[in-house]
Amino acid sequence: MSQISTRWIVGKRVDLIAFIGGALAGYLVFFMRAGLGWDMLLIYLLFITFLDTPHFFGTYLRTYLDRQEFRARRRLLLGSLFWLPAGPVILLFCYALFSTGIANYMAPFEVFVLAVGIWAYWHVVRQHYGFMRLYQVKNGETGPKDRRADGILMHLGLLLPFAVFVIRHKESRQAFGLSPLFPALPSLRELGGVAGVMSGSWEGRIAWEHFAEGASVMTLACLILAFAWRQFGKWRRGEPLNGPKILLFCAVLPLHIVVCFSQAALTAPLITFSAFVTIYHDIQYHVLVYCHQRNRFRDAETARASGMAAVLSRNVFVFAGTAVAFGLVVRSFGCSIQVFDGPQCFGPTFAIVGKVHLFGSVYTDTLLGAFFLGFPCHHYFVDQFIWKPSRDRGLRRDLNLETAAAAPSRA
Repeated sequence: MSQISTRWIVGKRVDLIAFIGGALAGYLVFFMRAGLGWDMLLIYLLFITFLDTPHFFGTYLRTYLDRQEFRARRRLLLGSLFWLPAGPVILLFCYALFSTGIANYMAPFEVFVLAVGIWAYWHVVRQHYGFMRLYQVKNGETGPKDRRADGILMHLGLLLPFAVFVIRHKESRQAFGLSPLFPALPSLRELGGVAGVMSGSWEGRIAWEHFAEGASVMTLACLILAFAWRQFGKWRRGEPLNGPKILLFCAVLPLHIVVCFSQAALTAPLITFSAFVTIYHDIQYHVLVYCHQRNRFRDAETARASGMAAVLSRNVFVFAGTAVAFGLVVRSFGCSIQVFDGPQCFGPTFAIVGKVHLFGSVYTDTLLGAFFLGFPCHHYFVDQFIWKPSRDRGLRRDLNLETAAAAPSRA
């Protein structure tokens, strides 16, 4: 029987349910669309209100609401607020282009929106990579070979399916200036049979998208096979296998591959794509933040010095209730100023701000929406600095990384 290292970040039950089993929520949302044919906009609205927007609150709880953390990171937390007006500033630049008579005056804002969407996915990728690194540290995989090889698999294993999805989805193709329809692959008969293919008659008849898709599939297959071969080699040599890390890969890679390569995801509005893959990310984040906070405030003196963060982390009900309340307030406010398109799903509501024309095709809802885009940007920016256990001894303590033993346990 082989040695299998089974050291968890929080504990076996929590890790299996949230950090690994959270992927099942992504499959559930995908089944709602692909299997049951539910309205994806309604699913997305529920997801963003009760899970995604509340996960931003976890960042605020760890930083702005924690007096100690705020003092320690004052420069970062105050400086990062420049992301909030980023959208309106870009719209101001668009107005300058409009005033000079440039026809495509909204191009800078369109690029900004596109960049935010790509950054959102990259944010998800980096979090899964972070969990992979935590499992490596907890289970004694400190060598550069494992870190490099597993890092390549995690990054390319999630980015390549996303790239295929982007070049196949109608809305994303239009955003990149491509024709809306993904080109059909010509049949073997249309190419003149095997002899025609061998003679090179396929040149110019097979679109570059097909080559990109095929290269992505081949690269993914090679990376996954290489990972499996490395694990087999460790087993043959009697080296311990990192059980939690392997389970994490088995959870996250198939989810992104299934969603990104499926036809059902292509028939849903582009904005709703995040619900399929981000719900897993959100579950991981909520549980990680709560467990971090509980560990941090075990010491009564630290809890008193931290203020509101300790109060709101008192138990899971206060933590979850506050986060959901935050999501409801933000979403309701967004609907009341006509930034979000949710009210018709739940009945009539009121608008405290009407649409007022500003310039060209831009109305006040576009301006307010641009401001709201700053909040996810701010979240992505701050998060990449506050979750650095290799540089933060306090974070290592609160994540129980300093208790990781060098020797793996036996399964």
